[in-house]
Parts: sequence; C-alpha cells; structure tokens
Amino acid sequence: MESGKQQVVVQLGEDQLQEMLTRAMETGVMSGIAKYDEKRRKTAKQITDRRYHNTKLLLRNFRMLKLNAENSVFGRTQMGESAADVLLSMMDMYDDEMIVESIRRSATRTAIIVSHVETMLKLFEVYCTNENTDMAARRYDLIYRMYIAEDKMSRKELAEKWHVSLDLTYDDEKNSIESLSALIFGVDGLTVH
Repeated sequence: MESGKQQVVVQLGEDQLQEMLTRAMETGVMSGIAKYDEKRRKTAKQITDRRYHNTKLLLRNFRMLKLNAENSVFGRTQMGESAADVLLSMMDMYDDEMIVESIRRSATRTAIIVSHVETMLKLFEVYCTNENTDMAARRYDLIYRMYIAEDKMSRKELAEKWHVSLDLTYDDEKNSIESLSALIFGVDGLTVH
C-alpha cells in the first residue's frame, strides 16, 4: 500500500450485495439495449439515405435510361426480374456510375425500371393533383421540369415561374424526392426519424 493511503473495507450483507449486483446487471442490460437501438436507428437511417440517393440518381438519369429502353431491340419479357429485384440490387451498390451502368447494360432491366419509375411518377402526379394546393402542384412541376420533361427548366427558372425563393425549391425537391422514394421503394422507402 502506498504511504499515506488507508485501505477501506466495506462489508455488505447478502441482501445488499444481491441488490448491488441486480442494479449493475440492470444498468448493463439497459446500456446494451440503448446501444442496440442506436445502431438499429443508424442502420435504418443509412438505408433511408441510400434510397433517397438512389431515387435522385434514377431521376437524374431518367431521360437517358428511357431513351435506352425505347431504342432497345430486346423485349421486356426476356427476363423474369421485377422492379423490386432491380431496386434491391441497387441497394447493394455504392457507386453511382456502377448503378446506372448496371441498369443500362440490360435492356430488360432498363425497361423494367423505367416503367416502374414512370408509374410511380404518375401516382405522384395524381397525389399532387388531388392535394389541390399550389405547393403540391409546384413540387410535382419542379420534379417533372427538372428531371423528366424534354423541355427541361432550371431551378432558377422554376423559382421565377412559381414566384418562390431558390431555397424553397430545394425544400420542395427534397420533400418530393422523399415522397417518390416511398413510392418507388415501397414502405421501405419511408423516412425513418
């Protein structure tokens, strides 16, 4: 023992020791559960972020993919893959160019994904139309004009058209892509908070 320090001895009864061990165990279990929950939330957020990113990637490349599908000599029925299969394979890839190339290199996959995205865009349009608000109309118009239409418009042109700030167009785009992500990827596309 170091000089100047006294050793303290504490005596605990069996009940006190058992209570102390129980509290330590409960604290350890609660800490483990909290760490597990945090990891689960993080993983869910990463998946949501990936789906959002992939939705935006599909929108950015939509016209090129559609052109590829329309000019393909192969029919869509040559492969037994569904839109869900193609979307699931996208989730395992982390390189944007690889994702687009993977979809594009297969005429069937391209046709499947283009058809799925077109259908979800139509559903999004119906949803926005049924909302019957300027905000909903603006959000659909922004996505359509920036990503889908042949006569593409810039963000600045859309802000001027709708008499809103550029910042609001970014918010509209984010909200629209979140909605489209839920449509394109299904319930798994919903944002986790």
